[in-house]
Amino acid sequence: MIPTLHPSGNMLLAERISKRYQKPSHGDIVVIRSPENPNKTPIKRVVGVEGDCISFVIDPVKSDESQTIVVCFVT
Repeated sequence: MIPTLHPSGNMLLAERISKRYQKPSHGDIVVIRSPENPNKTPIKRVVGVEGDCISFVIDPVKSDESQTIVVCFVT
């Protein structure tokens, strides 16, 4: 798995049909349409799927405070 995509040097080929046959899994890259600006298409990596608990540091520079969330089922 490539750890990062660099917007200035990576090329990404995306197709729309696979989401109909299987759900995204850990490490998959998804291309979504931004709800704030439909002209933007953010590219994100899946870090959690339904039922996973994900912990993250809120602000790693200022504190060690962390938060944990549970990924819910979305229909």
